[in-house]
Amino acid sequence: MSKLFGMEEEILKEKKSWNTAKEIIQQPELWKETLEIFKNSKMELENYLKKIGFNNEFEVIFTGAGTSEYVGNILEPLLRKNLDITFKSLATTDILSNPLNYLKKNRKTLLVSFARSGDSPESMAVVDIANENIKEVYHLFITCNKEGALAKNSKNNEKVFLLLMPERSNDKGFAMINSFSCMLLSGILVFENNSEEIIEEMEKIIILAENELNEKYLKIKELADNDNKRIVILGSGILKGLAEELSLKVMELSGGKAVSVSNTTLGFRHGPKAIINEETIVFNLVNQNEYAQKYDKDLMEEMFEDRKSDRLVAYSIMENSKIIENTHNIVFPISIGNIKNKELCSLFIYLVYGQMYAFFKSQYLGNTTDNPFPTGEVNRVVKKFRIYKFNS
Repeated sequence: MSKLFGMEEEILKEKKSWNTAKEIIQQPELWKETLEIFKNSKMELENYLKKIGFNNEFEVIFTGAGTSEYVGNILEPLLRKNLDITFKSLATTDILSNPLNYLKKNRKTLLVSFARSGDSPESMAVVDIANENIKEVYHLFITCNKEGALAKNSKNNEKVFLLLMPERSNDKGFAMINSFSCMLLSGILVFENNSEEIIEEMEKIIILAENELNEKYLKIKELADNDNKRIVILGSGILKGLAEELSLKVMELSGGKAVSVSNTTLGFRHGPKAIINEETIVFNLVNQNEYAQKYDKDLMEEMFEDRKSDRLVAYSIMENSKIIENTHNIVFPISIGNIKNKELCSLFIYLVYGQMYAFFKSQYLGNTTDNPFPTGEVNRVVKKFRIYKFNS
């Protein structure tokens, strides 16, 4: 009988938690598959972008709902730094209700739709609205379900390029785990100029992530096995979107029994810091940019001196004496070896740390982690709702 996170398969299945545990642990395998999918699709993708005349006159809109939105929230600041193209991350839930606030009729647009199932009501509705209200719009669908509405819509459609994720990325559990990380990795590979270097770095990060999943789960379980009713996750730059995602994972897998919020390192002082009390655990996702990290360190020192929270935790990829002095716990790899891209490394290592925390918090609360809402208040795929015809 196999074990995951030190727990017997039979016990995890009895707790209806097997799928989520397996999906967190198998991610490095799926990242390898994602790299191969990109390599095999690269020439066809480049031909598609050449055919549509893709250049810096285009506006690239990343869109999705919930976790799928957060993929774009990470990609936007990541790609803006190195490229002259205009990138925007806009939730389908925002575009659908107020299309003209976001879509520009005369601006060439590449709409990049992220979706696990591709069957959420907003997914195709936003594609349709974009087609009707932008003169020149093209589509890149990055999805995990070959049978979903998005994937089916791409067939025989010259305006659409479909990038299908590994089959196992269409998570069986409630939470988007493999789907999120595979779509994020694909988004980076598609738009970064140096995809060969990204692949080389990811191959090393994959090995590191496998080690961290095996070596850090007990430490993270210890953090989760506490009665913290308020969870705060902070991150700046590309880590702002990751903080949003990790906060949502806690909220979802705890079944709403724990309140989890996210914010930026600097934004947290402006009111949201009021959430902190003796039942609060605060996680700081330490930025690997030297300048940004100064603000992380200052906020941790400030909060440590305040002594208002129950626990202050830092996720880092390297040991740091100042951070150790001003936190109750720091989680980091013993070594990152010869990984050069520390920003990319932090993104995927903090991701698995945060997913493990959400899983163990769910277990501590006695939830059925594969479906934290067995009575159906919240669903794996959003229930169908009425889509209204938009007349511009």
